[in-house]
Amino acid sequence: MAMGDFFGKTLFGSVLLIVFSLVQFGEFARDPTSFHFPDVAQMELSDVLNKDCGCTAFGEDRDRPLEGRLQESPWLVLFYYPEEQIHFCHGTLITTKHVLTSAVCAMNIVPDETLISLGEYDVGTDQDCEQVKCSDPIQQRKPSKVIQHEMYNSETFENDLAIVVLDQDALLSDSVKPICLPLIKFEIGKVNLPNVYNALWANQSRPQQYWMRYVELEKCRDMVDNLLTLTEGQICASSYRNQTIDMIGGAGSALEVEYHNRMYQVAMLSIGIQDAEPGTPFVYVDIPKYVKWIHDTVKAN
Repeated sequence: MAMGDFFGKTLFGSVLLIVFSLVQFGEFARDPTSFHFPDVAQMELSDVLNKDCGCTAFGEDRDRPLEGRLQESPWLVLFYYPEEQIHFCHGTLITTKHVLTSAVCAMNIVPDETLISLGEYDVGTDQDCEQVKCSDPIQQRKPSKVIQHEMYNSETFENDLAIVVLDQDALLSDSVKPICLPLIKFEIGKVNLPNVYNALWANQSRPQQYWMRYVELEKCRDMVDNLLTLTEGQICASSYRNQTIDMIGGAGSALEVEYHNRMYQVAMLSIGIQDAEPGTPFVYVDIPKYVKWIHDTVKAN
């Protein structure tokens, strides 16, 4: 095949992929007959998601430090019981009114009672400062409504996601912003997307950013064969450095990747294997497979 023919067919295939991605959303796309470049489609394909999302002062840093920096992940959310000081779950802000979390977490969230903390950094201090820069005050909200995926299976953890509607809109700032979601799926692990991080508060007062690697589903199935039956809506990732990671209370946290200077949530932590050996995979919700459900749920609530 001539080189020109090869590039021509490659470009044509890419265009078809983008057009197909637009069409499969149905009414989700504004104009499925028009061509959208991927960056434009990610921002404009939904009328409720990916608005003012994913941008921080560290957007171009693909290599991120283990300890998160001030205002590096302003979409991270913590859930607290009113009478306790330690969070029990994570979530991510996806609009000014909606938080994405796991169905496992949602089962413990009580409307009008559970405390939702936005803009946290160092959970041991009231106001966070680094050199001359300080964060905005923490915003606390309560859930007015919790929508769990209707097909959630508590035995297999299939469809393990939920949307929490805040009782008041979040006030956006450098400390509080929504994260972007992949409305058109892109391939993680390729040359242009080398690093994926699970950002969460573990047993430290500041969020940790664990460098993760994908584990092929069949390999992951073999590794957790006696513990869990994995489905197509789940993916696996393990520590890139083969370290032991404490993710107790980390359900609902984000697997993040930098894409064209914005941060996208490509997966959400569902469950980890307790007392696991280093390198044992964690199970995540594959966000691109559920992005239409997320969009429809947000739009309806």
